[in-house]
Amino acid sequence: MAKVMVSLLGGRPVPNMIATLRLKPDRLYIVVSEDSLGADRNYEKLINALPNHLIPPQPHSVKPYILGETVQRCEEIANQHPSDEIIVVSASEPKTMGFGAYDVVKKLRAQGRDVDMCYLSREGLVWVFRETDNVEPVRIGVKDYFASYGWNVTSKPEPDERFQKLVALLIQNLPISHRLLCTLRSSDKGKGKRTNKSRLNVDEFSVLREIEQLQIVSNVQQTDTETRWTIDSDNEAKFLLTGDWLEFYIYQIASQAKTAQGASLLDECGWGVEDTSGKGEIDFAGIFGGQMVIVSCKTEDSIKRTWFEELHSKMEQLGKGMCSALMVSSAPKSSRTEKELADYEKWAQERQIVFVMAEDLPKLPSIFRKIVTGDENAEPKHIPCYART
Repeated sequence: MAKVMVSLLGGRPVPNMIATLRLKPDRLYIVVSEDSLGADRNYEKLINALPNHLIPPQPHSVKPYILGETVQRCEEIANQHPSDEIIVVSASEPKTMGFGAYDVVKKLRAQGRDVDMCYLSREGLVWVFRETDNVEPVRIGVKDYFASYGWNVTSKPEPDERFQKLVALLIQNLPISHRLLCTLRSSDKGKGKRTNKSRLNVDEFSVLREIEQLQIVSNVQQTDTETRWTIDSDNEAKFLLTGDWLEFYIYQIASQAKTAQGASLLDECGWGVEDTSGKGEIDFAGIFGGQMVIVSCKTEDSIKRTWFEELHSKMEQLGKGMCSALMVSSAPKSSRTEKELADYEKWAQERQIVFVMAEDLPKLPSIFRKIVTGDENAEPKHIPCYART
């Protein structure tokens, strides 16, 4: 017996999308108000965001205020599935469509059919015909969200205390630590235990000495002409020379972010999220009310247009138009020309990506809130908002 979902669509498609991801039907039909059809309208937005295996071959169009049309479409669908479980979801349609669907469900239930109806409220899915326990919270986990789009993901575990102290040290000393790490990466030679050298200024040397105290490097020495340091193993090198530290910092901030009412802003978070079959890796992923926000972290000094293109490609794979994205760079704006900053803004806007550089890292809690609420008037005002409909 298959699970068949009939989704009523008229207004914003986000509720339809959330209900679909929560109920996980085997077959999806969309009964849609005719004024929601057409290029860039709500039916197209929903179809673009759906997992490929759930995209229906065609919409079931109705005149929204003629009750009989919705009744007819719902009955036609039900007749195609006489032995299957059918769930009709009232999500964003005009009330007349909802009344028509309700009449069909009530009639079929009286005939002993396995048919039910629910609607999406702020509290969750409300089941119309259940007398008790009729409210089902809608909580979609990170793994479940990715699974809907064919990804089987794992996330990195909480790192040890040394790594967490390193993250705090690097953040506290931006932009010095950004320059230092760029130098350490460019100077790194070989694998395993190795000693490297370069020229560091006084501030960079001071931060490197603090990193030595965390036992991530050793034998830090400085002469008039150069600085030397030893990395004892590839594990310490990964700690220091990859972007993991920025990924974990984003994870910390997002996990601790709160709504205006003091609740957790995101339902669930993961960092270093990777598909086990090679579909890709995402530095950070968080889910809120059935919607996803993904983050790409960059610790290099250069900023490339291809990074925005790659992040946009992942947005397309994971719910086109419904998936929000943030790119975070540890590079400071103050080190860029006006032309470079204008290019970054253009690359980000073209793909509806929120782009953040070092100076705005302290504002990350507010930036996450702005992304989640979709409030373009929220602080920080200079950070753009791309509301998901």
